[in-house]
Amino acid sequence: MKATDIMCKINPLKIFSNIKEANDIFQKSDTDFVPVIDEEGKYVGIVSKDSLLKEVLSGLTHNDSIKSCLTQHMPSVRSDIELEIIPMSSSGAVVLDCDDQVIGIIRNIDFMRALQSGIDDLQDRMHAVIESAHNGILAVDLSGTIILANRVVAEILEIPVNHLMGHVVTEYIPYSLMPNILTSGQSLYGEKVVLNTTPVLANYSPVEKNGIITGAVCVFQDLSSMDAIHSELDSVKKLIRELESIINSSYDGMYITDGKCLTLNCNEAYQRITGISASEVVGKTMHELVKQGVFDNSVSILVMEKRKSITITQTIKKTNKQVLVTGNPIFDEDGDLFRIVTNVRDVTELYNLQNQLRKSKEQTLLYKTELRHLRSQQAEDTGIIYRSLCMSKIIELSLKLANVDSTVLITGESGTGKELFAKLIHKHGKGINKPFIKINCAAIPEQLLESELFGYDPGAFTGAKKEGKPGLFELAHNGTLFLDEVAEMPLLLQSKLLRVLQERQIVRVGGTIPFDINVRIIAATNRDLPKMVNEGNFRGDLYYRLMVVPIELPPLRERQEDIPLLVKYFVDKLNSRYGHKYHVSAQLLNALADYPWPGNIRELANIIERLVITTNEDELSVDLLPETIYKKELLPGYSSQLQDAVAQAEAYLISETYKEWKSWTKVAEILGVNKSTIYRKALKHGLLK
Repeated sequence: MKATDIMCKINPLKIFSNIKEANDIFQKSDTDFVPVIDEEGKYVGIVSKDSLLKEVLSGLTHNDSIKSCLTQHMPSVRSDIELEIIPMSSSGAVVLDCDDQVIGIIRNIDFMRALQSGIDDLQDRMHAVIESAHNGILAVDLSGTIILANRVVAEILEIPVNHLMGHVVTEYIPYSLMPNILTSGQSLYGEKVVLNTTPVLANYSPVEKNGIITGAVCVFQDLSSMDAIHSELDSVKKLIRELESIINSSYDGMYITDGKCLTLNCNEAYQRITGISASEVVGKTMHELVKQGVFDNSVSILVMEKRKSITITQTIKKTNKQVLVTGNPIFDEDGDLFRIVTNVRDVTELYNLQNQLRKSKEQTLLYKTELRHLRSQQAEDTGIIYRSLCMSKIIELSLKLANVDSTVLITGESGTGKELFAKLIHKHGKGINKPFIKINCAAIPEQLLESELFGYDPGAFTGAKKEGKPGLFELAHNGTLFLDEVAEMPLLLQSKLLRVLQERQIVRVGGTIPFDINVRIIAATNRDLPKMVNEGNFRGDLYYRLMVVPIELPPLRERQEDIPLLVKYFVDKLNSRYGHKYHVSAQLLNALADYPWPGNIRELANIIERLVITTNEDELSVDLLPETIYKKELLPGYSSQLQDAVAQAEAYLISETYKEWKSWTKVAEILGVNKSTIYRKALKHGLLK
């Protein structure tokens, strides 16, 4: 507490003031003195009530100067002086600021109030400390009367503190040792006693003042909590023994250091594998051991530097043995490196197994590569681009179907490539020299579809050619007829198609002579045929006739691993067409892979063509994509690497800030870095164009 905290503010008298001015201040203020300042505002003394009254009685009038009343024995103090070192006279003190200007006075009553407040605060703090103590505290005066007891004492004795105060201690604790302490004046420590059925460990001490015993104090600990701690300590010791047994029972070696690579322990297996005893390494850092030549290198040092799991091959120079070591970091709750645990294994046998496994994997990979190459060679002319397992299985099935004449029904969403698979089956079955006839059942009016399929004889209907016309079935003889959008075929024609499939004959419109045909039927639709059958919009018998061998093409969103190959295929195709060398950014590939593609491959091809046509750069970037496909967001994907996610967020912030302010200087100011840093990062992320 400082002088300014307890002072009373008062306007000082000037040296040329008169008796009346001084008397007015005394009338308005509850003080016995007023400080006086000279013409420069410096403190020169005080005028007290007694001196003023004395001079008035001696004959001074109200208009006379106060100079004759001035005294100089009142001390002055600085405003920042602490209460404990304030020099007080019998009347008080004058308070000055750092410029020696009078800012107030301290009266004796002010000083006493401050001291009393400090005493009260000290008592409150002492009471809070005693009450917050975990141990019981009990004090008595020289007569054995209780003068202090905290809540722990009250809880154990089950008596309120206010009931204990003022009573002789033996009233509530008959066998208390407090009277003995008052008589002997000797302390007692570690005494086990029972207070109200609670066992406690008590320490007794006399209280002395100026070498005279004035009382005694007892501080005790509830032994029930100590028993719990002792039991917990035993459990911890047992757990440590179990952990040591588990570590030593491991067939693999284990080597443990702290976060600074100081060796703490190694198990028996480690000593067996390496030939190094625990006494040779415990208490030494890995830096020392590597320097001494015990190890050629240390995985623990690498883990400490990289803060991640690392596996290396290590040479034990003592035995010249090769071991495989894996170091794993252990972090505490604050994220600091706490321990490094290294697993060690003799890799002689492991190397043999690894070599065998590597050879097996290489052989398997070779077979898979050859098989995929053969399949891709068979499919490449049809424009089927794939890498996914699901598409590989469909290609395999399609090539099997090419060797038989069974009717095939290809289903899948629009844009999944149903016609390409129909051509694949035809090419590898009938061959490129046999006809492949396609008809879109949804594109031809119902009244013309029948004549297109079956042909017509001369004079079959008004406007018919006089020589007649062969139908698509006849044109596809010994080849393949691809019925695209077969679900859109009218019900009347569905019955005729069913008859063709069953009898392998057709009759032209307006004709009577049947024609034998050898045509393979491949139908395709993006509609839900079972639902249409249930609703009566498609013949059930035709559906089951077409569904001899179904092929269901997955949508592009279910074969995301094929998207990079498809993008490259379309870009290369467009580069060849336009004589350019466009290439795709990694960010664009990621964005395209994340899009669900409701229009499937057809939509992807259109988007790539749009990017090629609209860009002015050699690189196709994600910024060219429409908002419907790619909406720029600050947050990176969940599975992103932390380094990539930070770079993405950094590039986004810099780019968006520049778009708003159009000034790199302003960008640096907004983001709180210098201009050269912004230029360097903008160049790194390709933002300077």
